[in-house]
Amino acid sequence: MADEHGLAPGEHAAGEAPHTSIWPFAIATASGITFAGVITYWPLLVVGLAAFVASLGGWLLEDARGVRFGDVVSRTEPGVFRHVSQRKLGMWIFLVSEIMFFSAIIGNALALRTRASFWPDPATDTPLNIPLTAVNTFILIASSFTMVQALKGIEHGSMARLRIFLLATLILGATFVSIQLYEYNALFFGEHLTPWVNADRPELGTFGTAFYMQTGFHGAHVTGGVLGLLYLNYKSWKKNWFSQSNHEAVELVGLYWHFVDIVWIFLFPIVYLI
Repeated sequence: MADEHGLAPGEHAAGEAPHTSIWPFAIATASGITFAGVITYWPLLVVGLAAFVASLGGWLLEDARGVRFGDVVSRTEPGVFRHVSQRKLGMWIFLVSEIMFFSAIIGNALALRTRASFWPDPATDTPLNIPLTAVNTFILIASSFTMVQALKGIEHGSMARLRIFLLATLILGATFVSIQLYEYNALFFGEHLTPWVNADRPELGTFGTAFYMQTGFHGAHVTGGVLGLLYLNYKSWKKNWFSQSNHEAVELVGLYWHFVDIVWIFLFPIVYLI
C-alpha cells in the first residue's frame, strides 16, 4: 500500500538514495569511545580519536565519490515535524543533546568550585591571559556574523558572497583555535597549569581540572566546526553544488557554528571572569 507520498513500502522518491552509509554510526561510536577515554584511561582516548579521524575520513571519501549532501530534501514521517527535513530535525536534536552535555560539564565545574577549600580569582590568582581571551571571544562572535552573511548570500543566489564569507568564517574559526592552542601551550608548559594537581602549582589543581574540562571540550567542538567550514569552502567551488534552492548543508553547519559561539559566551565569563 502506498503512503501519503504515493510510495510503496521500501520505495524511495525519485533521485533519493537509501541511507546506507555506516560512517555516521562509526563517528558516533568513536566519539563515545573518546569520551570514555577522557574519564577513564588515556590509551582509550587515543583509540577513540584515531577511530574518529578514520571514520570522518571515510565519510568524506564517500562524499568525494559522489554522494552529494543535500541533493534531496529528506522526507519526514507524518506528524508534527512533517514539514521539516530529516537533516535539520536531526541537527536540532543533536544540539539539544549538546546543551545537556555542556550543562553537565559546567554544572560539574561549579560543583567543584563550591566544594573546594580554595578557589583562585581568575584575574589575580591564576596565569590566565584574560585580555588575549577577550580578543579571541570577539573573533568568535565576529565569525557568527560572517556565517550569517554567507547564508544570506546563497539565499539570494550570490555564490561570490557565499565564498567570501565562508572563507572569512573559516579564517576566524581557525584563528580562535590557534589562539587557544597558544594559550594552552603557555599555561601548561610555561605556567604549570595542568588538569591535575601539580607540585609546582598545587593550589591550582582543581581549578586546572575545571578549566581544561570546560575550554577543552568547547575547543574540540570548535575544531569540528572548522572542519565543517573547510568542507563547505571546498564544496562552494564545485560547479552547481550549492544553489539558491539547494544549500541545506550551509544552514546546518551555520546552526552548529552559532551554537558553539553561544556556548563560549557563557563559558568566557564563568571561566575567566568570575
